[in-house]
Amino acid sequence: LYFEGVNQVAEVFVNSQPAGKHTGGYTAFSIPIGRYLKFGAGGMTANEVSVKVDNSANPDIPPLSADFSFFGGIYRDVYLVAASPVHFNMDNFAAPGIRIKTPDVNNDKAGILVEGSISNTLNKTNGLKISCDITDARGAIISHSEKKLNVPGMGQAAFSISQTVKAPHLWSPADPYLYHVVARIADAHTGEVLDEQDSELGLRWFSFDADKGFFLNGKPLKLIGANRHQDFREMANALPNALHERDMELLKNMGGNFSRIAHYPQDSAVLQACDRLGILASGEIPIVNEITESKAFSNNCLTMQTEMIRQNFNHPSVIIWAYMNEVLLHPHFQKGSQQQKDYFAHLVTLAKSIDSLTHAEDPSRYTMIPCHGDFNLYTSTGLADVPQIVGWNLYSGWYSAGLEGFEKFLDHYHQAMPHKPMIVTEFGADADFHSHSLQPERFDKTVEYEVIYHRHYIKQIMDRPFVAGATVWNLVDFNSEFRSESTPHVNTKGLVTDTRQP
Repeated sequence: LYFEGVNQVAEVFVNSQPAGKHTGGYTAFSIPIGRYLKFGAGGMTANEVSVKVDNSANPDIPPLSADFSFFGGIYRDVYLVAASPVHFNMDNFAAPGIRIKTPDVNNDKAGILVEGSISNTLNKTNGLKISCDITDARGAIISHSEKKLNVPGMGQAAFSISQTVKAPHLWSPADPYLYHVVARIADAHTGEVLDEQDSELGLRWFSFDADKGFFLNGKPLKLIGANRHQDFREMANALPNALHERDMELLKNMGGNFSRIAHYPQDSAVLQACDRLGILASGEIPIVNEITESKAFSNNCLTMQTEMIRQNFNHPSVIIWAYMNEVLLHPHFQKGSQQQKDYFAHLVTLAKSIDSLTHAEDPSRYTMIPCHGDFNLYTSTGLADVPQIVGWNLYSGWYSAGLEGFEKFLDHYHQAMPHKPMIVTEFGADADFHSHSLQPERFDKTVEYEVIYHRHYIKQIMDRPFVAGATVWNLVDFNSEFRSESTPHVNTKGLVTDTRQP
C-alpha cells in the first residue's frame, strides 16, 4: 500500500493484523502487506484494510505550531501496488525504484547515472538483465545501456548504469525540455520483463554566488515567484491533482520561475507540474517556529528529510532542500537563561545533523534555512552559519513600520555575511479583496497598499544582484485557524484568493 500523505500518525491493519506505522503528515510512505493477505482456491478472497489516523498534538512530531491549519486524515491518494517476485526495491522510504543523477552536464554533453536496487523474494538466485533507455521528447531512443546482474534468493542487489547524451537539450524555465528514462528488469535467459520504472529527466546545471546571485546553465537568472500552501476553500488539504497543477500554472502565467514549496513536502503533482512548466523549486520539511529537545523529535526530523529527498530526488525542478522555518521565532525559556542557551545549542546541533544528512543524501543540491528578520539572533546563535543559503522572511512595512527597512536589511546582511548566498524567502502584506482606498496605508488590508508594498520590494530585489531570488508570501490565501482579522481564519497575503481568483 502506497500512501501519498496521511496527517499525522497512521497505523495500517490488514485483516486485523498490524502491518505498519508511519509518523509525519506530509511525506509519502509504503507498507508491505503481502504476508497478511488471504487467498482462496480461485485467487484472492475478500481482505480488509483499516487505517487508524491520529492528528492530536504531539511534541515529538513537527510541526509544533505554525501560521497555517493542521488538517488531519487521509487527504492524498492511496495506491495498491502489485509487483512480480523480482522487482525494483519498494521499501526505500517510499522512494521510486530508480535514482537519476546528472553529475556532469554542460552544453556539449550530459553524463547520466541511473542507480537503484533490486529485490528478489524468491528462494533461488536469479540471473537478470538490467537495461536503461533514454528517449527524447518525441519518444525516440537516444541512448541504450544494459548489464547483467545476479540477485541472491531472498536478497537484494544494487546496480548503476552510466550513459551519455551528446549536445543535450537543456532544461530551463524558458524551455522546460524533458527527456524520459525507462529502466527494466528482465530474466537474463528468457528475456521476460519482470519490472519497469520510468521517470522524466531534465538536464541542467546551476550554482549560487554570494555576490552575483543564481546561475542556471551558466547564465544569471533572478529567481522570482511565490510560496505555496496546499489548501483550498471547503476542501481543506484534500485537493485533486488538477488543482495542485492549476496553482503552478497560475504561478507560471503570472511570470514566476521559482516556487518555495512551504512549509512541508506537498503532493507529488506539484513538483511534476514544476518539471513540466519550468518552475524551479525549493523543498522543505515542517520544522516551524520551535523544536522539542527530545531524541524522538530529532529522529522524526531526520526521517522526514530523508523521505523528502529520496521521494523527490529525480525532479529537475528542485534546486534546494530546506528545513527549520523561522525556528527562533518562539524560543523556549527565559531570555538569557542557561536553559535558553542550551535550547539554542540543541537547535544548532539538530540543524547541523539535518544539513549533514542532506549533503550525504544529495550533494548536488543546496541547503537552506528560512529565518525571520532578527539578524542578530540567527547570527549570534550560529544558526545562520549552518546552511549553504540563508533565506530571510522580511515584512518591513507590514509587521514593522517603514518600507525602507527592507533594503536596509538586505544591504546590512550582504555587508555582514558577504560570502553567504541569500534568498528573500517571504515578503507580503494582507489584502482583503473587498477593501480599497484612495489613501492606502499599512494595516488597512486594501489591495492598493498591497500593490505599493510589492512594487517597493520587487524594485529593491531586482536592483541587487546578490539577492539570488525572492518568493512572495503567498501564492494563495490559505487557512490559518488562529487568525481573527478581516477574513477570519484566513491569511490573506495571497496573490490569489483561496478559490484562486486573482
